Amino acid sequence: MNKYSHLFEPITIGSMTVKNRIFQSAVGTHLATENYEVTDRHLAYFEKRARGGVGLITTECIVMQPDTRYTTFHGLGLFEDRMVDELKKVTDLVHKYDTRIAAQIMHPSAVATPKYNNGKQPVAASPLECRAVGEITREITLEEIEQFIADYGKAAYRAYQAGFDAIEVHCCHGHGLLGRFISPVENKRIDKYGGNTDGRLRLPLEVIREMRRVLPEDYPIIVRMSSEDNYPGGQSMAEAKYIARQFEKNGVSMIHMSFGTMNTPWTLTTPSGTPKSFNAERAEELKRAVNIPVGFIGRNNEAWVADMMIEEGKCDVAYMGRTCLVDPEFPNKAREGREEEIIPCIGCCHCLVSINSDLTIRCTMNPEVGHETEVKTKTDNPQSILVVGGGAAGLTAAAYAAEIGHKVDLIEKSGRLAGQMYMAAFPPAKQEITQGSKYMIGRAERAGVNISLNTCMTAEEIKDAGYDKVIVATGGAPVVPGFLRGANHMISAWDALTGKEKCGLNTVIVGGGLVGVETADFLAHPIRDLGPRSRRVTVIEMDDIIAKEEKSSFRPLMIDRILQKGVEVLTSSKVLSVEGSTIRYERGGKEYALENVDTVVSAVGVRSENSLVEELQAVGIEPIVIGDASKARNIHSATEEAFAAVNML
Repeated sequence: MNKYSHLFEPITIGSMTVKNRIFQSAVGTHLATENYEVTDRHLAYFEKRARGGVGLITTECIVMQPDTRYTTFHGLGLFEDRMVDELKKVTDLVHKYDTRIAAQIMHPSAVATPKYNNGKQPVAASPLECRAVGEITREITLEEIEQFIADYGKAAYRAYQAGFDAIEVHCCHGHGLLGRFISPVENKRIDKYGGNTDGRLRLPLEVIREMRRVLPEDYPIIVRMSSEDNYPGGQSMAEAKYIARQFEKNGVSMIHMSFGTMNTPWTLTTPSGTPKSFNAERAEELKRAVNIPVGFIGRNNEAWVADMMIEEGKCDVAYMGRTCLVDPEFPNKAREGREEEIIPCIGCCHCLVSINSDLTIRCTMNPEVGHETEVKTKTDNPQSILVVGGGAAGLTAAAYAAEIGHKVDLIEKSGRLAGQMYMAAFPPAKQEITQGSKYMIGRAERAGVNISLNTCMTAEEIKDAGYDKVIVATGGAPVVPGFLRGANHMISAWDALTGKEKCGLNTVIVGGGLVGVETADFLAHPIRDLGPRSRRVTVIEMDDIIAKEEKSSFRPLMIDRILQKGVEVLTSSKVLSVEGSTIRYERGGKEYALENVDTVVSAVGVRSENSLVEELQAVGIEPIVIGDASKARNIHSATEEAFAAVNML
């Protein structure tokens, strides 16, 4: 018997029966053509997930009117009849694996920015600024609303013609046209479509009724809605229960519940440190208000927790987005008891960062995502390969190479694998990185990589060993500027994080990039109690913004934490000198001093550690250089380069 019996039990929603209760939520891909056409990369992406055993896949946003592109030229549409055949390619492919697929139909509203839509101002319930994109919307007219309802019905019918098993209507997060109508934060209208809850709900219900009119009886309509706005003056749980009941009365087949608005992005695409199934109690309360199935999203990212939520009656299905993104085989592996082989989502949110940057979908832990057509399964030319360095880049390259048939040795000079990933898990809310490190090590071992710790080889020794290819993934080392060495006690952020050095009670961190701010978060006491052991932490940064390189929803939570802890942040400040326990710095044309500093922490960057490269070249070996050994960046760059390097062997 499968130990996740609740997760793998079939469920019927309207006229649709789904083989299990793992439902993939909508994830943007940006893999379509500029003419809304499905590409081979798109098909490979969907096929990989259908083959992986998921019960239902929800597509990315499919727009239902022209000139409403969702911050990209590479999205899908259903506003013309020609688009039916395009999307039928997807549904036909998915159905081969007994997987169901729902079309998420949406008007992006505020995020249908002029840049992508012939200069047209986006429309919404009310003329308000959308902070996420910096655009002020235009209030949609009553005449436009009538056309919108009709167009939504036409798009829904086209989805049915294209072979979709269900339609998801996006009504949450104060996002999209319907979501912005429902939310009291975003809807300030005083006509029939505004005011109280019934007024704000009027348009979504009219859309549902139009869809019910054009679609076959019992054809599944799923509504994605928020439980609460989690914002001052926003939607309450009481309103959510009432709204869900109105949806049910008007023909909705299932509720897909979320939480928060675009003003609180950390509740939408939750970063590392978010509790497992954090929406469970809200979903359970909503479920008690209706008689239709309820699913919810929010870190249902391991089989045990998703199964338990269903068993305890918190929900009927478990929605997962990044879980199915990072490992398309998650359902099959969970069902077969191969949990140790499941690629974990570490909550870095790089997938969303890439989409928000109008790039194709990417994933830190699985560089195949968005590149499914490029994946090699077996090499035609088996070679002997040496990988030097056991961090993210080295482990990933070694595992990929061994899996496709190469003979791989990996040497690591220290006594521990994972490199900087080991250290990256130490700051608050970064524990999930340990799962990523553990997976990478286990994957390399399962692939048959011969791993040697506490091992170094000279260029001559490598040449004598006769390897066909050498991959240098030796990582980086912290930069320690000479002007900091005048401090009584100066250490690197790496040593502070990993416990190699103890910091005093008055610590100054020089460098306010991500590492510096994470180190401040780590060193500052959880509660600012002003007690005798309460550490004073100061961050000095030359730029006017700290942690500028961090683009995910992790950043606002981290910044809020350090401010709550009392960390002093000095931006636009340049260190002039460090002498003993005094740091002098310049800010706004004036000089200041920090006195009685007992520890100075250097967090000014990382330099490549790649001296081996020139040594190898000197003996006639041209190595492949990846990760921080090539250029200091992040985990995603390391795994992506490792994947690309092995593909070129």
